Amino acid sequence: MKDRIQASVIMAAFALAGCAPAPTTAPEPPDTRAADEMAIRSLIKDWAAAAQAKDAEKFVSVYAPDATVILEDSPDFRGVDAVRDAITGMMKDPNFALSFEADNVVVARAGDMAYETGTYAMTMSDPAQKPAPENGHYVVVWRKQPDGAWKVVLDVPVSDPPAAAPATP
Repeated sequence: MKDRIQASVIMAAFALAGCAPAPTTAPEPPDTRAADEMAIRSLIKDWAAAAQAKDAEKFVSVYAPDATVILEDSPDFRGVDAVRDAITGMMKDPNFALSFEADNVVVARAGDMAYETGTYAMTMSDPAQKPAPENGHYVVVWRKQPDGAWKVVLDVPVSDPPAAAPATP
């Protein structure tokens, strides 16, 4: 009798297990990479225009509150307020000029992160207050915010090496 009860319990367990709903996988979200890339490229265009206009507030508006800017020979600027202070100071330089252009924008399949690479040209004053041009490349990391807006979370320009002096015969 005891064996029959155990067998019945085991059979009931198998039967109930067969009635359990099959595990479901969440449907894959729609692929929005093309639209996200277009949105970021539009932001880059406006960002570059703000740099050329020396509009510090508009320039800084693309940064997330927790953004970091990493410049050579300078401490990192962490947080949008530190970035604003640095950019405002740079734009006060009478020789300040900045232009940049994205070569590549890649959006993650999940649609929450992206990176941009490109080239830039910047001029600041040297110690003698003369224009000191600099060219380089950069990497920018974008993160989609909870409201759906794209913001820069990491901005890393890297200066090209100085041009080699022409060889003298």
